[in-house]
Amino acid sequence: MDQLAAWCKDIGTKLLDETIDPDQVLAGTLESQTLLVRPEKMPIGVDWPEEIYTTLEGLWSIVIGDEEFPLSEMSIDLLSPSRDGALRLVVSSEHKRGVFELLLYEEDEAPNYRFQLQSDELVQIKRGGRGQPEDIGDFFYDNPPLIWFADGSALEGNQYVELKNVKPPYNAAKIQSWDWTGIDIQKESQGTAKRADSVQARVIRELQTRDYNMIIDDDAKGEAADVVAIRIQGEITAPSGIEVEFYHCKYSGGPEPGQRIDDLYEVCGQAQKSIRWMCSSDKRSDLFTHLLRREADREEAGLASRYELGDTEMLQTIREMSHLCLVKLTIHIVQPGLSKARATLDQLELLSVTENHLMEIYDIPFVVIASQ
Repeated sequence: MDQLAAWCKDIGTKLLDETIDPDQVLAGTLESQTLLVRPEKMPIGVDWPEEIYTTLEGLWSIVIGDEEFPLSEMSIDLLSPSRDGALRLVVSSEHKRGVFELLLYEEDEAPNYRFQLQSDELVQIKRGGRGQPEDIGDFFYDNPPLIWFADGSALEGNQYVELKNVKPPYNAAKIQSWDWTGIDIQKESQGTAKRADSVQARVIRELQTRDYNMIIDDDAKGEAADVVAIRIQGEITAPSGIEVEFYHCKYSGGPEPGQRIDDLYEVCGQAQKSIRWMCSSDKRSDLFTHLLRREADREEAGLASRYELGDTEMLQTIREMSHLCLVKLTIHIVQPGLSKARATLDQLELLSVTENHLMEIYDIPFVVIASQ
């Protein structure tokens, strides 16, 4: 009771203090605007609605035409993003996809929106094994995907939020420059053929020289990241924590490192999307279930293992540990088309927006790997 009285007295003093400017207190508060026209800004990413992330990944599936796919095999991405063109989303597996366009309009003198199917086959979403499929356009109306832009602003349905505080550009000195000799920097994925001259293969070889318990190639639709590295802190018999590192790789837009802002849009969007795995303790454990599920799917298809280091038994052990141990995530973007020495203000501002997004929401460290 004494603590409550002390708290009330302290708060009351602040409320009655006329020297405190309420506008300054609320200066950083985000406010939404209802739009009829899309922002003329570059969209860099889109993610599933928050409703999906309130439950485990395995409960959801997507039906395209007459085929049903687990959410772990599905991606949601921007389609041909531009500063002023139509906002189109693509929901896709490795072999099927549905395309939607976000339409903003006025109806009965009130702003409204819808996600209009642009492709031929019906796309539905299903929650739970016994759930009834629902048209995904209707689902998106009630639970709109989040689209974010290069300046840190975001659009959810027709609700638009801009950042009020502009952060300084990313410190170029923090960019890690790697040697890309022998690598075709315009080739992103190693694929099932394990192409040794790809950006992804170069990352995996580098990680194999370090101290990890697991290194996983998660590249494909529905990926958590192109490469996932996991390290157990302490002894396996008495772990103190689990360190997870995501590596989002992107091919260069040219044969040499340059100043192309386009080289960073998609990979920064992928980095920002990664926070979903940290939104709850259940989701952190679900990350390891996701990786186990995708390895089983690849094995069933007769393809090469996703494991570059470690095995299923080790990953199952890590999953069990994650129910009791703290899981920490660090997100890396890998873009050899970015030159550390010649990075432009636009590039550094975009990197700053991405770092700020990760740090402010879940305090996730952000690392940039590029060329000299």
